[in-house]
Amino acid sequence: MRTDLVRRYGARVTDHASDGRWRTTTCLVALGVTAGLTAPAVFDGSLAGPSFLAYIEQILVPTLAPGDIVILDNLSCHKSPAVRRAIESAGASLWYSRNTVRI
Repeated sequence: MRTDLVRRYGARVTDHASDGRWRTTTCLVALGVTAGLTAPAVFDGSLAGPSFLAYIEQILVPTLAPGDIVILDNLSCHKSPAVRRAIESAGASLWYSRNTVRI
């Protein structure tokens, strides 16, 4: 076992989870030009439509100002008409990144 923390490229990493079960935690945050990091939230599990919409309505929208631009990637739950309505109700615009752009 190597303990010097030097990367060995091309070598398979083998290890185990402490109890053999994987858990997913989703972290969301908004990045504003003048405000910096805002609207942080953490969810147990992966992101689904209802939890993302709740984040938008309850956490993100109150931080938006008229004229702000919200850029999302193309995850299917981001494309809900309810998400667009919530963002535009704050006077902000919703843009989607191109497929070739990774956020």
